[in-house]
Amino acid sequence: MTILEFIRERLIAFPKIAEVCNTIHVDFTDDTAENYGLASTGDTLISEDVIGGQKRSHTFVLYAVYQSINDYDRMSNTGLIYELQLWLEKQASQQVIAVEVDGVERTGHLESITVANGMLYEIPNENHLDLVRYQLQISAQYTLNL
Repeated sequence: MTILEFIRERLIAFPKIAEVCNTIHVDFTDDTAENYGLASTGDTLISEDVIGGQKRSHTFVLYAVYQSINDYDRMSNTGLIYELQLWLEKQASQQVIAVEVDGVERTGHLESITVANGMLYEIPNENHLDLVRYQLQISAQYTLNL
C-alpha cells in the first residue's frame, strides 16, 4: 500500500466522514456539501543511513466542503475538523507501506502522522456562505528500507 492509499483509507475510515461520504477524491473536490479531496503536496528526504535506509516525510492537504449558512454550521464544521485531526494522529502504528524509488519498489513503515492548520480555506461562491471549503494539512513520516 502506498502512503497516499494509506492516508486516503484512514480518512475514509474516520466515523464522521463514513457517516456522510464513502469516498475521498484525489486532487479535487466537488462543490457539494460533505465532499472531500486529498491532494499530495510533496515528499521530502529527511535523512539517509549508510546502507540506503531513508526517513521521509510526505505532505498532503485535505479539502472538505461543508454547508455553512450560519455560525452553528461553522462551529460544527470546525469541531469536525478538530476531531479528525486528533483521530488521524493516532492512526500511525508501524503500518507497512510501499514506495517506488528509481524504478524499484521499496517497503517501509509509517512512523507518525501530524496534522495542522485545519481552517477555512475558501468561500467558493462569494455572494453566499451556503458552502465553504476547509483545509487540513497532513504530514506522514515514514521509513524506507534498502
